Amino acid sequence: MATIDLFFALKILHLGALIFWLGPSLGAWFVLLATRKHIGEITPAAHLAYRIFIKLLIVEHVAFVALIISGVGMAHLVFGFNQPWLQWKLLIILLFVVPLEVLDIWYGNIKLPQIFSRFNDAGYDAAQSRTLHIYHVYVTRTAIAIIPLSVLAIMWLVIAKPDLPLLLH
Repeated sequence: MATIDLFFALKILHLGALIFWLGPSLGAWFVLLATRKHIGEITPAAHLAYRIFIKLLIVEHVAFVALIISGVGMAHLVFGFNQPWLQWKLLIILLFVVPLEVLDIWYGNIKLPQIFSRFNDAGYDAAQSRTLHIYHVYVTRTAIAIIPLSVLAIMWLVIAKPDLPLLLH
């Protein structure tokens, strides 16, 4: 009985973490995008939007860790790692999601806070501009293209549990 209770607790944690991984920072990113487009990049409003976005990235990254831990816990407790659908799910996560999250953690928790620790109405220096360009053009756009497709593929694998070949025996 305790195993079933633990499984359901992990499942609730897993689904909640999924929501907090995808939701808040995506909403904050859209607000940041609109602010930058309509008000400008170097304004007090954009600075505030960046600071809120950075705080919500922390929520996203903590949720991602909870998502991974709860998923591994459920797999270990109930499914085992010899399920084909689970191996394919883990492959998608390891090949696509984790590298993007590592980049997002690097920029969102280290590089962006350095830039936005204070408002600078004079603009950004060359290194800061390059960092922002890399984050907005490469990291964010890649994540917006890959994360939804990955999540949909993972959801299909979890729900359909298709008869796919095992990756590892």
